[in-house]
Amino acid sequence: MTYTLMARSSGVVRDADGACVPADPGNVDWQAYELWLAAGNAPAPAPSPPPPVPSCALWQLQAVMTPAQWTAVQSAVAALANPAVSAFFAHGADVVPADSTTLLSLGASIGLGADEVTTLVSQGVAVSIP
Repeated sequence: MTYTLMARSSGVVRDADGACVPADPGNVDWQAYELWLAAGNAPAPAPSPPPPVPSCALWQLQAVMTPAQWTAVQSAVAALANPAVSAFFAHGADVVPADSTTLLSLGASIGLGADEVTTLVSQGVAVSIP
């Protein structure tokens, strides 16, 4: 039996079955964990959190895309015939994360993979108004 510390709590994860064991002295699983510790064992460290997903405003994304790419995105948005998506893209100041399913779908429709979309959004983050 092994355990892994939890990143956002004082409990642990029992590695054998992925069960979360709360740091509760009355919990039999916590008691088993404490016995395991007392036997000289040590839990694995908590996993590192994933890096944050970059997000940028649509005007920033437009600033780093080629004119052809931006025109293709506008055409793809129009082809969706989805009023909510059209309104979102028309506003321009709304922030969109790189992992947005809509953005990834639009990227794919103009030949961009997820990594390329993430790169564009990451570049867009650096764009500011002078």
